[in-house]
Amino acid sequence: MAERLGTAAGGIVMMHKIEYIRNAELTAALAQEYRQYLAGHLSREQPFLKHVDDDIEIGISHYRVFTADKPHMHPVATEHGYVLEGHLRMRLLDGSKEEFQFDAGDFFVLRPGVGYATKNAENTKILFIKSPAGNDKTEVPVDEETMHWLSSWD
Repeated sequence: MAERLGTAAGGIVMMHKIEYIRNAELTAALAQEYRQYLAGHLSREQPFLKHVDDDIEIGISHYRVFTADKPHMHPVATEHGYVLEGHLRMRLLDGSKEEFQFDAGDFFVLRPGVGYATKNAENTKILFIKSPAGNDKTEVPVDEETMHWLSSWD
C-alpha cells in the first residue's frame, strides 16, 4: 500500500509514485466548469484539476446543453477523442465539408493541420487527449453555410 503524502491544491491527491482524482471531485469540478483538464501544462491557471505534464494534455468536456465549438485546428498537436456519453457531429473544413457523427463509445483521431467544426448534443461528455501538450488551437474562418450548420443539432 502506498503512503499518502497529502492533498495538493485542486483535488489531486499525491501518493508515492501515483497521483489520482476521485470521481466525486471530478464530477463536482465538471458541475462548475464544462471542461476540466486532467493533465497538461497550460498557460492559463486551471481552477480545479490538473496534473502538470509537458508531453500530453488530457481533459473532459461535458456539454450539458447543445453547444457548437468554435471551428479550429491544431497545427502541431494530434487530438484523440473518445465519446463517453452522448453524440457529437463533426465537419471537416478542408473544402470537402465531409461530416461525421460520433456516439457514446466511438473514438476519433484528428491529425495536425486538420480544420474542423463540432457541435455537441445535450448531455454529451468527451474525453480528449492531445499530444504534444500546449495550446496550439488556431481558429479557422468558416462560410455562412457552415455557420448555419453549427447553429442547431439538425
